[in-house]
Amino acid sequence: MNVLVARPLTPLGHNWIGIEDSVHINIVALDISKSRHGRKFIYSNLIQFQKSKESIYCHYLEEEDALPSAEGVQFSPRPQSIFFHETSCRGSLTARQACAIESAARANPQRDIYVLFSAPVNELMLTSGNLEKLKSLPNIKPARVHLAKYAKKTPLEEMVQSKPFETSKWWIEHTSDILRSLTLFKFGGIYLDTDMLVVKSLTPLGPNWVAKEDNTLVNSAAIAISTDQIGRRLANALIKELKTTYTPDIWIHNGPGAITRVLVKFCKTRHANKWTSSSCNGLEVYSPEYFYPIYYNRCKVYFEPGELNTVTKNAYAYHLWNKLTHNIKIEKGSPLMGMAKEFCPSIFQMYGDSFGDV
Repeated sequence: MNVLVARPLTPLGHNWIGIEDSVHINIVALDISKSRHGRKFIYSNLIQFQKSKESIYCHYLEEEDALPSAEGVQFSPRPQSIFFHETSCRGSLTARQACAIESAARANPQRDIYVLFSAPVNELMLTSGNLEKLKSLPNIKPARVHLAKYAKKTPLEEMVQSKPFETSKWWIEHTSDILRSLTLFKFGGIYLDTDMLVVKSLTPLGPNWVAKEDNTLVNSAAIAISTDQIGRRLANALIKELKTTYTPDIWIHNGPGAITRVLVKFCKTRHANKWTSSSCNGLEVYSPEYFYPIYYNRCKVYFEPGELNTVTKNAYAYHLWNKLTHNIKIEKGSPLMGMAKEFCPSIFQMYGDSFGDV
């Protein structure tokens, strides 16, 4: 689109954007400086503008994609890598997501950390903001997933080609449910949700593990499946479960529900409170304190001033329950503000006082 300039633009200042009418903002003309205000505009306002594009169509776009592809022979993650999937149409990361990724990278410097986007990420987002900051850590590797290509030559190829997520009310979550299982099936390693703040190395946990969020349900927000015999058996069982029981109209059915149903068959007992390495054929089943020390009905304590109680002393990571907390401001003096300062210092420093904003 061409713009005819009729007068000097200097009087407009350093940070501005044009309004097309009372409803639409047009970005054919804008000025964003490298000042703090300009950066805040990019990382806050533009993300909000893109929320209007929240639909699954972005998963099939290939324009303005600055990331390397996660398909083909050139994409070959090392064993025991850590994977994050970003399945919205944002094409960027929020401050909290970036914090989680940095925390995993710093706590596990010997592992590669793959951040896999389902939507295109353009050059601006890749070379500025929190992605640029994350890329300065040598073990963080962003890449783009193209759904149909990613599922090729896997048992879920036909299902993914049928685009089952389009009818789901929770298409972001359900796409993530499928992709995390595909990733662990293809490469092995560790999968973490982007609201999982890591506070220590995950190596002591072993190559194959899951964690319960309560006495009856295994949560899939943190899961490790290796390429050994135990891992292959679990990965195959999980993929088979998703292929035969995927449903678009129940939120947890394809994530926590799927892995819990698999373990009912995988382990020697159907009772989750009796699942251990010995009863689950070598698969470690960790208690909630490892990843879910604060249950979802108390998740606001992360965001309010105060300290966490001693129940969290054995935690390897803290699940922040983003589905319930994404609109909650992180208060100064809160546990999350303190953990961010310690475990994702680069991202925390970048955002400064605005880190806690929603």
